[in-house]
Amino acid sequence: MNDSLASSLVLVADDEVQTTVMLTRIFEREGYRVHSTYDGISALQAAIELIPDLILLDVQMPKMNGFEALQALRENPITTNIPTIIVTAKARQPSDIAYGLNLGADDFVQKPFDPRELLARASSKIRAHKLEEALQRRSQELEILLRVSEALNQHVNVIELLNLVPYLVLDLLPGSFASIYQFDDQLNILQFRLENKSSVPHEFTEAEHYNMVKKFLAGGNSIFWNQAAVGLSVDFANGIAVPLQHGGKLLGMLMLASNTNTLVYDENHLRLFEGIGRQAALALRNAELYEIQIKYSSQLEVMVEAKTTELKSAQEMLIRSEKLASIGELAASIAHEINNPLQPIRINLGDMLEDIQNNIPIDVRAIQITQESVERIRRIVNQLLDFAGKRNNNNLEMELIDIGKIIETVVSLNRKFFEKEGMQIKLNIPSGLPTYGNKDQLEQVFMNLVLNAQAAMQRGGVLTVKGWIENNEIITQFADTGCGIPQEQINKIFDPFFSTKVNGTGLGLFVSYGIIQSHNGIIEVDSKINTGTTFTIRLPSEHPVQ
Repeated sequence: MNDSLASSLVLVADDEVQTTVMLTRIFEREGYRVHSTYDGISALQAAIELIPDLILLDVQMPKMNGFEALQALRENPITTNIPTIIVTAKARQPSDIAYGLNLGADDFVQKPFDPRELLARASSKIRAHKLEEALQRRSQELEILLRVSEALNQHVNVIELLNLVPYLVLDLLPGSFASIYQFDDQLNILQFRLENKSSVPHEFTEAEHYNMVKKFLAGGNSIFWNQAAVGLSVDFANGIAVPLQHGGKLLGMLMLASNTNTLVYDENHLRLFEGIGRQAALALRNAELYEIQIKYSSQLEVMVEAKTTELKSAQEMLIRSEKLASIGELAASIAHEINNPLQPIRINLGDMLEDIQNNIPIDVRAIQITQESVERIRRIVNQLLDFAGKRNNNNLEMELIDIGKIIETVVSLNRKFFEKEGMQIKLNIPSGLPTYGNKDQLEQVFMNLVLNAQAAMQRGGVLTVKGWIENNEIITQFADTGCGIPQEQINKIFDPFFSTKVNGTGLGLFVSYGIIQSHNGIIEVDSKINTGTTFTIRLPSEHPVQ
């Protein structure tokens, strides 16, 4: 079994003891943990309490059948995303399978089954679920870091920062107490702030603060614990402490703690808290240097000359503080751009599994499209690595490409997704729309426009994509029948971090605008409320029309 699936928990719900024992042996032999139940109600309760990585659900069970249990699982926000495979000998008709899939089943396996096939299907579902959870978690972490970066970047006063940071921590992470400590050069507490939202208020003494810092300094680096903190008069059941460090200098520490046993901090909490700590340390050091600069500006000329070196350092830190927001921008871009090609991958994999269940040959084109989407993710990651390495954008591969073929590929990737949502894509692109450009970047622009159109429309909506050559320009249009954009927002849609979508990052159109500009092109928008939106892109044609 893959190491990433080691110790995954499988919940088996089947009223036949022999089947339950057999399934338990099959999965335990591969390193999985297994919990068994024998009726639908027990399965539902176990799923809520244990949060398994996979549920194997029989249809014919006492008290509550498998379909009823599946419906209850999908209606409960705690269990709604747990992958579930129906393992049954009864529900064999296509109507039964369709009913189960419509209720939210991820797969169907009919008894008798091949253990190898069942294990393969199970590992595929668990792996996909873990990947989706990881992407969601990282997206949430990146959004949190963006909020912290934006908030801290607005303050250059030490007192304001010390007051703000604990409040931000408790607003963004679970916990009862958050505190920040500023150290002097001898690692003594210079000043501190604490935010307390515990249901049991407690007035912290100086001795307790000293013990907290002493415990942290004894540990050296970041620490987290899930038991009472030894040596403290306050019973912290769980906690995390990270250093506020800049340029090799320890400026202070940041702590988050809970006095309840229901909250358990893990490596994910620690990683996110360390990211917040790094940004807090940079902001704190910037504020310290800013205060030094203000004090020096009021001193005599002799004093100013003696501190020239420190002032230059302060100016450099002020410049760096202006770049804090770029961390959040890059982070949000990763989540935004990788989620786009993941959509057709998920749809195609689901269709292929359905074809296998119905003994229908797998669509080779669907496999090719899935491979192309995986390759696109790889290229996006490589581009991000290139950006991290500060390579010049002039090194992008520019070649003679056919705009029509690129748009046809994007439409093919999304057509099934539109059909599943009850929408249409109408394509009117002639062959031969040549221009010099970067295929991956232009594909990214067209993909973003197609997905934006889908998000703006309801069932029955139509996206019309057209292309033609006019006055030595290649003109492409993406016209949807969606909700439209208010006129007062039209001039803002290409601004970074501005989005008309509830969960939008505000980066898709900003990035697309930059790509079209780098190709010596123009992107324009026209929209009417409750009528639709049309994006028009103009790119230079390599072969002018005579």
